Amino acid sequence: MNVTVAVDVRNVSKIFSAGTGQEVTALDDVSVSIAQNKFFTLLGPSGCDKTNLVRWIGGFRRSKPDSIFLE
Repeated sequence: MNVTVAVDVRNVSKIFSAGTGQEVTALDDVSVSIAQNKFFTLLGPSGCDKTNLVRWIGGFRRSKPDSIFLE
């Protein structure tokens, strides 16, 4: 049985600079493959950058990483 991947995210990271010299890692080497015609949920605590990941996948963020692939 072949599975068609609709969304493939590979090794995405996001680091915020707080302006105080401190860096906060929100996404750290995140990878996920979402199969076509399957229901998928993205769960995590507040502030873990779920929204940015969804915006990158949807094309709503301009600085989309080169490691997000859509079929």
